[in-house]
Amino acid sequence: MGKLDTAAFESNVLDAVRRENMIKEGDNLIVALSGGADSMALLYFLVWQREQLGIGELTAVHINHCLRGAESQRDESFVINQCRRLGVPLKVYSVDVQKEAADSGEGLEEAGRRVRYEYLSMQAAKLCASVATAHTKSDNVETLLLNITRGSGLHGLCGIPAIRNIEYGGASISVIRPLLYCTRAQVESYCRDKSIEYIHDSSNDDIYFARNRIRLNVVPELKKINADVETAASRLMGIIRADSQYLDSIAKKALHESEMRDEYGGYDALALDRLPLPLRTRALKLAVGLVDQKAALGLSQRHVSLMQGLLKSGGALALFGGLEARVTQGRFLLWNRHQDDILTDEAEIELKIGISCTFYGRIYRPALLSLDVFEKQQKIHKNLLKYSLNYDKISGQLILRGRRPGDAYRPAGRNVKKTLKKLFNEHKIPAVMRDTVPVICDEHGIVLVCGIGCDERVLIDASCRRVMVLESV
Repeated sequence: MGKLDTAAFESNVLDAVRRENMIKEGDNLIVALSGGADSMALLYFLVWQREQLGIGELTAVHINHCLRGAESQRDESFVINQCRRLGVPLKVYSVDVQKEAADSGEGLEEAGRRVRYEYLSMQAAKLCASVATAHTKSDNVETLLLNITRGSGLHGLCGIPAIRNIEYGGASISVIRPLLYCTRAQVESYCRDKSIEYIHDSSNDDIYFARNRIRLNVVPELKKINADVETAASRLMGIIRADSQYLDSIAKKALHESEMRDEYGGYDALALDRLPLPLRTRALKLAVGLVDQKAALGLSQRHVSLMQGLLKSGGALALFGGLEARVTQGRFLLWNRHQDDILTDEAEIELKIGISCTFYGRIYRPALLSLDVFEKQQKIHKNLLKYSLNYDKISGQLILRGRRPGDAYRPAGRNVKKTLKKLFNEHKIPAVMRDTVPVICDEHGIVLVCGIGCDERVLIDASCRRVMVLESV
């Protein structure tokens, strides 16, 4: 690579950074630094272009997987010396990936990738930084081919995105790939021309790993057909990405339209089941992602197929990380099984006007209103009556608790005593949520079941001066 080629390489990377809006003025950056050609080229490029790109703090992170003995230590020493020479702060993290893989049941590559991103995300959150990785156009082709062999859907055929946001500890971490539009050969030529030292990872030659077999055996054969196969594959991935994003936008709209807009939430199972297959699968994945992004990433095609079956037959399905998909009473719900353990400190809670309390993870606050104010608010909030009672007719202390076997009361206006079990069925309250419905009692029994209404003896009538409303905060 001569001076003109070097200038073209740098211009290509700068154009990509600006076109994709990877780096904003003042952004702090963490460079994932292995010591190989790609990551060293990225580090030197960012150091040299730091002022032009408006980069704030620049830090390198090296993760020692402890898989190659003395060679792993050599890599660590190399990056320490290189960062010292450049004056770039370096953080080194050593982790036994083989043990991680054995403990988790993952493959070595999968476990290594997980621990890398966990540590990078943790450091990025601490430093309020984006993470820059050295993925290239060549890596993208390998990812595409690997996903094809695994029977991927459209998402897997989109390749590596130029920017990806990942959630960590409540923060959104931006992962950028400035070298994504350069081939590995171009990167290595840039290193030679700019006298950038790098090291070779011998594990990259081990054809035990599927990605290495693709890089060493498959890609060279494809290049015999088209010498610029990386560019052709990138064009394909760009087309697929545009199509996939369009389908995602339609699925997102369909999911929003299927929302059950009441106090129990979830989605209309029949509406989801009626969606065309490409939209239905996307809508289900989006719904899972809205609740738990990790669970969404862990979804297999089998999980998605089984969730589609639930839409027709009902039932429950365990997903990743304690998340559970359920269809009950025509409602598709995503329920964290750990929520069953989120109880209050006491089996019964004494309600005090104006004082908030927590019940099954939700905050409730009893408030008193005059009849006039209540009637005005009821015109705006149509369901207010289902959470209200005549406070003048209360006997003794009010208690909030969950349902109990044999619970029954006389709902106002029904002129009949009914068990909560029958009432919950009539109101199509999902079985998984019935324990979380607040039941309010005084010394004579149940006076209010939230979402259903008050007992006849505390009916709100013309003589009522004070209305108690149990507000969900």
